[in-house]
Amino acid sequence: GRGGRGGREREGKEKEARSWDGGPAPAKLDFSSDKGAGARAAVKVYEGGRVDLDQAFGVGAAPPAEGTTSFLGGTLSKLVGGGPVTAEAMAPVLKALLDRLVEKNVAQEVGAKVIDAVGASLVGASLPTFGSLASTVKAAMAEALGRVLTPSRRVDLLHDISTARGGKRPYVVVFVGVNGVGKSTSLSKVAYYIKSNGFVPLLCACDTFRSGAVEQLRVHAQALDVPLFQKGYGNDAAQIAADGIAHAQAMGYDAVLVDTAGRMQDNEPLMRALAKLVHVNSPDLVLFVGEALAGNDAVDQVTGFNASLAQYAGGKAPRLIDGVILTKFDTINDKVGAALNLVYTTGKPVVFVGVGQTYEDIRNLNVEHVVRALTG
Repeated sequence: GRGGRGGREREGKEKEARSWDGGPAPAKLDFSSDKGAGARAAVKVYEGGRVDLDQAFGVGAAPPAEGTTSFLGGTLSKLVGGGPVTAEAMAPVLKALLDRLVEKNVAQEVGAKVIDAVGASLVGASLPTFGSLASTVKAAMAEALGRVLTPSRRVDLLHDISTARGGKRPYVVVFVGVNGVGKSTSLSKVAYYIKSNGFVPLLCACDTFRSGAVEQLRVHAQALDVPLFQKGYGNDAAQIAADGIAHAQAMGYDAVLVDTAGRMQDNEPLMRALAKLVHVNSPDLVLFVGEALAGNDAVDQVTGFNASLAQYAGGKAPRLIDGVILTKFDTINDKVGAALNLVYTTGKPVVFVGVGQTYEDIRNLNVEHVVRALTG
């Protein structure tokens, strides 16, 4: 069997089985060679529906309890029934709205832009009923948040894969990020989304550092019934990616999803290796995977990754992060401000958010969801 770092042939005798607590010794300890048909059959192919990226999911403020009003309702009620809304009357309302956004992890600078847009839409308007007032505020917030959440570059993955297919080449996506945020799982969700739309993705195992990373990706590939390209551990990740892309080209696969080792943005050797992988292979898309729970730390991580990719570009034009996937987005309740800050600060779109445990559980960052969470 093959085992150990670099997939070298295992040498010497097998480890002897030990009996614990007087019980019988297990018949076998080394399962590293179980990579053939038996192991493949043990992983059931996932059968799910088609992914709807705009389907609602469980993020947002809970509805107000019976007999109470929402925060927005209580704040705006002071403006109902008068004549045209004045700047003086709006000032305390806008301050309360800004404080509310900051409570939900929206950075002061981002919140101020949203509040300015709301104020501009209301001052001078005649809004005699609460309903018209609330709808105007929500519409103004949606417009302002939409501008923040729609940076200069929009990623349309299926369109871009189709365009690459027309050019008879695979579309290449590299997934990067710090340790333990769910890169491999996010990659697999994206693979399922791609496959469920009629394309064939190749998973490329370039995490040659973490023990078990290749095996983890193999399980995902088997569950999704998609091909996997791997060369074991201890090898040059940039070269593995290059070989995987060439293999996908030869086989006619539509996309290559490259898994990389988790690393902190201040780890120079690993950041140099990542920069090499990115700059040697010129992927179509570099996606940073971060946890929604990390809050504003995710902003620092993306900024640090971009700085390292630029620093270690080797004299070439820097190839930086193109977009973000936020994992565990279903667990943050209404504290969605970090997502706004991330897009505003980096200028990079949140391409997907992870909202659950199955392969189908990815969504767009829907502006409507964000507005509902911030105004409840």
